[in-house]
Amino acid sequence: MHNPSESTARTPHPGWRSGARVWLFRHGEVHEDFQGLAYGGMDVPLSAEGREQSERLAERFAGARFERIVASTLQRARFLGERLAHATGAPLEFDAGLVEIDRGRWQGMPQKELLARHEAQVEAFYNDPWNWREHGGETDRDVLARSWPVLEREVLAGRREFALACHYNVVRNLIAHALGVAPTVSFRIRIDLTAGALLEDSGRGWRLLRCNVRSPRAQFAP
Repeated sequence: MHNPSESTARTPHPGWRSGARVWLFRHGEVHEDFQGLAYGGMDVPLSAEGREQSERLAERFAGARFERIVASTLQRARFLGERLAHATGAPLEFDAGLVEIDRGRWQGMPQKELLARHEAQVEAFYNDPWNWREHGGETDRDVLARSWPVLEREVLAGRREFALACHYNVVRNLIAHALGVAPTVSFRIRIDLTAGALLEDSGRGWRLLRCNVRSPRAQFAP
């Protein structure tokens, strides 16, 4: 049953007062054959531009002192994790908890066809992303349940600065949970391809220090 409170309010995660800083990165552009599809959790490859975007991002973060990088097991995020690890010298792990949301029966459909054939269902998902799963795929609740433990594990292991290389809906849900952003409102969180966000576990809960940036020195981008 839909819980109205999940759409209108959510308590911010209190954090652990660890001082940890967590970079959340989205992968690069996917191959042309998959652009325009609702590929979701499909393991689609990067385009040539997507690989170059990943390389450029890694170069900009070469001076970062990441203690660990954890990447999604999907190849488009794996590649970014590998490039970041190569540039920074940080150890790299892969974790399926960071894969993109499973779109169920929608997965692989052209987005235009999806909207034309299932407009009411798509609207229902966006009205209640925390609970709606009639397409046979995952909810935001599912994505958070598997991705937040990855972040939590690294913080509680004592990492002071680390990076997660993953996907839009994973980044969106992690930020929303940390800050207490309601599920329906979380879609306003913008993370472009090969852009990142920086969360800090401060003494007063989580803070979003940077969002949608491609440089460790940038602040916020539109």
